[in-house]
Amino acid sequence: MDAELVEYELERARIPFLSRRVDNRDGFLRELDEFDPDLILSDYTLPRFDGMTALSLARERAPTIPFLIVTGSVNEETAVGCMKAGATDYLLKSNLARIGPAIQAALERGRAHAEKIQAESALAASERRFRSLVQNSSDMVTILAPDGTITYASDSAERIVGYSPRHLVGTSLLNYLENGDIDRVRGLLQSNGKSSVSGPIEFCLRHADGSPVWLEAIGTNLLTDATIRGIVLNARDVSERKRADRALRESEERYRDLFDNASDLVCMATPDGLLLYVNKAWQDGTRYGEDEIGRLQLLDIVHSDSRAHYTEVLGRVLAGERLDHVELVFVPKSGSPITVEGNLSCTFKDGQPSVVRGIYRDVTERKRVEDHLRRAERMQAAGKLAGGVAHEVNNMMTGVIGFSEFLLRSLDPADPRREDVEEVIRAGTRAADVTRQLLAFTRQQFLRPQVLEINAVVSEMEKMLRRSLGEDKLLQLRLAPDTGDILADRGQLEQVLINLVLNARDAMTGHGRVTIETGRSEWDEVYAQRHEGVEIPRGRYVMLAVSDDGCGMDANVQARIFEPFFTTKAIGQGTGLGLSTVYGIVKQSGGFIWVYSEPGEGSVFKVYLPEARQVSPAEPERKIASAPARGSEAILVIEDEDIVRHLACRALRDHGYTVVEARNGSLALSYMQAHAGTIDLVISDVVMPEMGGRDFGINLAALHPGVPILYMSGYTGEDVVQRGLLDAGAPFQQKPFTPGILASKVRAMLDHRTRRHQNASPAR
Repeated sequence: MDAELVEYELERARIPFLSRRVDNRDGFLRELDEFDPDLILSDYTLPRFDGMTALSLARERAPTIPFLIVTGSVNEETAVGCMKAGATDYLLKSNLARIGPAIQAALERGRAHAEKIQAESALAASERRFRSLVQNSSDMVTILAPDGTITYASDSAERIVGYSPRHLVGTSLLNYLENGDIDRVRGLLQSNGKSSVSGPIEFCLRHADGSPVWLEAIGTNLLTDATIRGIVLNARDVSERKRADRALRESEERYRDLFDNASDLVCMATPDGLLLYVNKAWQDGTRYGEDEIGRLQLLDIVHSDSRAHYTEVLGRVLAGERLDHVELVFVPKSGSPITVEGNLSCTFKDGQPSVVRGIYRDVTERKRVEDHLRRAERMQAAGKLAGGVAHEVNNMMTGVIGFSEFLLRSLDPADPRREDVEEVIRAGTRAADVTRQLLAFTRQQFLRPQVLEINAVVSEMEKMLRRSLGEDKLLQLRLAPDTGDILADRGQLEQVLINLVLNARDAMTGHGRVTIETGRSEWDEVYAQRHEGVEIPRGRYVMLAVSDDGCGMDANVQARIFEPFFTTKAIGQGTGLGLSTVYGIVKQSGGFIWVYSEPGEGSVFKVYLPEARQVSPAEPERKIASAPARGSEAILVIEDEDIVRHLACRALRDHGYTVVEARNGSLALSYMQAHAGTIDLVISDVVMPEMGGRDFGINLAALHPGVPILYMSGYTGEDVVQRGLLDAGAPFQQKPFTPGILASKVRAMLDHRTRRHQNASPAR
């Protein structure tokens, strides 16, 4: 009946509803879960259940659902108890007309309470999320007072700076900073800008272990916020970035230092050639200053002869090729052009050429040396050719001189034709002398030092020197009468004289005068003081001076004239080896050389060679040798040149010897095998077809070790040794030779062999 009255009053109040009615505990709990009511109306007293128990269960299971108690009578104490237990309201059955407003008020209070709970829950969740975000953030979050005192620090502080939040709170952030950063952070804290956010700034903070920690921070001014009341400082650890930046800067500085101080010329340019960067070597090599580089294009300094090549190379580089050993010629702002060899490449950005890089090496000196080397090789080839020519000439002069002597001996002393024959002999002898000088000039003749009278050497070379100067140059000799003797290699001394005279000739244009002077000097204390700084042993010296009235030299040229390959002549007109060869020969001979010169005043080269202690015996006058002692031994002559072989055989037969001829070593060896013990001495040419003299000598020593061999050649003895054609110390006769000289040499060798055998015989 009571439930029906309640429903009636709800309908009267025009409150739409659905309801479930229960009268026991189990039913109440079941409907509470399944029906999920918006409001609970409960009688205070029930036969099997009561309202207070239901209220207790409802507050436990669904605390937000409004709970109204309906009772027939209730005193004030009961009402207060119901409200304290959690009832939303209570109604008397005698006043059910109030049920509509009471339910609406209860539902409104329930909705407000639910919204409050929801808001509080959301706030709590937000606080939990914020706290979790702050505590687990990789950044360090602190709240600071305006004076820098830390009022809050996130847990990440311990990971970043090594201090726990508990240690930091209450201390000043300024105490952990380096001196240079205190003012910067203080300025951030005291910023009063329009924005509440300041920064970012970077500062260095000391870690708990003393190491520096670099932080990048943003400050947010929340002093007016009732909750925060401070400045929130969000600091990010940028130590790794700072270290990386520092490493990058140091790397850039190292590379810049490497390129700036590299000996190679380094440049970077835009694809159209505008220079962006050049190193110091580039500036030194091109003579352009740093302020001029930015206005230049690379093509501006490329020589006109190299521009077409450079344009072609640049096109290939812009197409993506990397090119090495690109040779160009640059034209510096001042000075001579330089030859460079470079490696070129291009950097691309978004598929387009961005920067053209070039690393160039100055190879001007190398190219010059290579050019000199090629000329020296050509000179060496010419020297070898001259040596071969001299060898052939010596063979021919052997026949000319030898057979002329035969003819001379056949003529009566009063025969007027003797003078013609003697002139032929003198001409052949002079030709042989010229051949010897040619070998000396090309440095293919290696002669032993001997005591020489320098005036005699100069006089004998006078005609050759005059021819070398030409008809428009005058040669003047000033030879002191008593110059003394020197110990020197004659061929090398002649080369010194030839080189100095040719150098003087080249220093003169048109007519001129070259003077050769000899004299004596003594290097004593007085002379040494006048030439301070030159360490020369004290003693007597023979002086040879060559002077000219040519163009002269300045100090810079004089400082380099004795350097190999240095020359002031045009390309192709000199090897630069003449004076360096002079210097080397003079030094090897124990002497020294000085040069005196002024631009436009000519030059004087003075060579000082130590005076020889022994006196050179006077060279006997050349004359036709008298017939040496005759012999009867058997001689085998091996020579591929018919004229030389015939001359040697006739000369030996005329002196009583039995002579056997052979054209080469193979034929001679066959004869020796077939006629063992019949030959007393062998004369063999060194260079022959099929079998040369050296190979023949080795084979003969194996067959007949006691038979001596006299070798002969158009090359000199030292030359054939240097060429590996003959062993050092082997008996040797230089061509050309006269019949008498050959017969004398043969007789001496046979007599020496006889004495050696006699000395080897046992005593009786």
